[in-house]
Amino acid sequence: MTPFELSKVIFNYLLDVWWLWLPVVLAIAFFDTWMYYIRRVYWQGIQWVLLEIKPPRDMEQSPKIMEQVFAGFWGIFGTITTKYQKYVRGFIQDYFVFEIVGIDGGIHFFVRAPAKFRNLIESHIWSHYPQTEVKEVEDYVKNIPADIPNKNWDFWATKMKLAQPDAYPLRTYMMQLDVISSKGISQFIDPLGGLMEVMSKLRQGEQIWIQIFIRPQADRWAEDAKRFAIKLMEQARPAPVVTEGASAPFPMLSPGQRESIGLVEQKAAKKAYETKVHLAYLGRRDIFAMPNVGASMGFFNQFSALNGNTILPDSKAMTKAYYFLAKQRKIYKQRKMIRLLRERTFWEKGFTLNIEELASLYHFPSSSVKAPMTPWLATKKAEPPLSLPT
Repeated sequence: MTPFELSKVIFNYLLDVWWLWLPVVLAIAFFDTWMYYIRRVYWQGIQWVLLEIKPPRDMEQSPKIMEQVFAGFWGIFGTITTKYQKYVRGFIQDYFVFEIVGIDGGIHFFVRAPAKFRNLIESHIWSHYPQTEVKEVEDYVKNIPADIPNKNWDFWATKMKLAQPDAYPLRTYMMQLDVISSKGISQFIDPLGGLMEVMSKLRQGEQIWIQIFIRPQADRWAEDAKRFAIKLMEQARPAPVVTEGASAPFPMLSPGQRESIGLVEQKAAKKAYETKVHLAYLGRRDIFAMPNVGASMGFFNQFSALNGNTILPDSKAMTKAYYFLAKQRKIYKQRKMIRLLRERTFWEKGFTLNIEELASLYHFPSSSVKAPMTPWLATKKAEPPLSLPT
């Protein structure tokens, strides 16, 4: 029987037993449609707020402080408590979006969150960064037309993904301490320095958006990571060892394998979030310059670890297309991405980053950053004197 004849027999058989598989297919389709509908209804009922954060100029704190902030935000975990809320009401786990945005040469640090968490965000930021200014602002995405690309604007965007399984960590700020041999001290080289320079040089009509979505993840992910580490050990080449005349195998790890397993275990030791990252560059057509995309990508390249993980563009989500109907497919991808960037929905499954990795990606620039448009607060705040009459 030829392959064509075999496929024809299988097709005819499936048609004969349609009453078995068709209800299952329709039930799955109905369930997916229902979940999308109720989740969107619930999401549309959330009142969102966009807060801009301006740190003081002389801030010396390392990202370790921001790590503690992310640890505090993990307390929003547990939005969904019953199956009724999940499958009938459409409840979704609350999430925040931390954003670094360059607009016309100015740089902004934003947090977008449900309005009910505004006090939580402000209290955690102020408790760890006392001189910081936090204020509500108008959403910057409203100043950009929704029909990008058009005759005036061009647009490039992508989602980011991890190159390796989630258990492998990125290269964090703890791995980026530079030892000054002459003085024997460690100095932090802020990875935001290059990004601040790139955003400071944007011209009027150019913008770079980095959106980092975080949703608290249950601690059971750590158990999965530990099992992954054990699996790595089991895959190592066995070497014989003689014990009281008997030969017994044990895993012999190379230095690289030992380092990878150690990094996996270190990542599993801290709270984590499901994460999604968007990167976008947009500008007016007469000044749109793709080299800004590569310059922005350099920010993420700093977090690549040879024995760990790498964060890189997801080719399936990138706004590019080739070959058949390339122009139309590219425009479709661009319109889809600009909608996602504007709405900031987070219903799909994200990848896992712990609070140390997140603090490496999003923190406030230290005083070592010299970019001219770094968004530092111009003045310090002080407490009123106790003798001030009321």
